[in-house]
Amino acid sequence: MGFSVNVYNNNGKEIDFLANKDNKKYYIQVAYSIAEDKTYEREFSAFKNIDNLSQKIIITNDDIDYSTSVVKHIKLKDFLTMDTL
Repeated sequence: MGFSVNVYNNNGKEIDFLANKDNKKYYIQVAYSIAEDKTYEREFSAFKNIDNLSQKIIITNDDIDYSTSVVKHIKLKDFLTMDTL
């Protein structure tokens, strides 16, 4: 799909993937579920201090939409059928 992909360390918080394409950055966290408060906090805290010019995405198996004003939630089944981000 033309992305370069790396793991990213955000001041000790690992972000699963940093995907770059056409001068755009996509920070991506992947978790089976973030329904539990502890897991939700851990996954979302990895995005702390990342500018809002870059797309922040969390991919889970959850049916509930956990999108916020700065983080886009994508269900795994939807991600697997997407052509692009």
